[in-house]
Amino acid sequence: MSDLLIIAFETSDGAFELDAHLRGLRRLQKLETQDIKVATRDETGAVELHGPANVPAMQVVGGTIWGLVLGAAFLVPVAGAVAGAATGAVVGQFRDPGVDSAFLKEIADKLPKGGSALCLLVRDMDTDALLEEIAAFPPKGHLIQSPLDGEEEDRLRGLIETDKTE
Repeated sequence: MSDLLIIAFETSDGAFELDAHLRGLRRLQKLETQDIKVATRDETGAVELHGPANVPAMQVVGGTIWGLVLGAAFLVPVAGAVAGAATGAVVGQFRDPGVDSAFLKEIADKLPKGGSALCLLVRDMDTDALLEEIAAFPPKGHLIQSPLDGEEEDRLRGLIETDKTE
């Protein structure tokens, strides 16, 4: 089961910077995520959600590949690719495997103008490695939601909400 980790920033680039800072953990598989989204609220108050991949497009590509493979097995690769792409498009249209966009928009609406929030749908993580990376991350943020509990969440909150530039 996946859990949410949401950290908000008063700057528009804070969430993007933390996302980039945590890539090393993800690459080492010490932070496995199912979805990554950044919500921003510009100076006019407009909300925008940013994500790494277009799910419907990825479904079309995946469906095309599977359709081509299965079609080749039955000696009709082009028909299989077309059927696979169509199936992938339909599935991708209705499937959002990540964080609910309406929920993220609610969070973004509560951000200060010019603010941002990083939302990670965490499948698995090395808590000590995450806390170490957060401790090395300079900008101050606000912990909104965490998959941690008790003392570990208090440590995370203290690390992210402490101004490290002083």
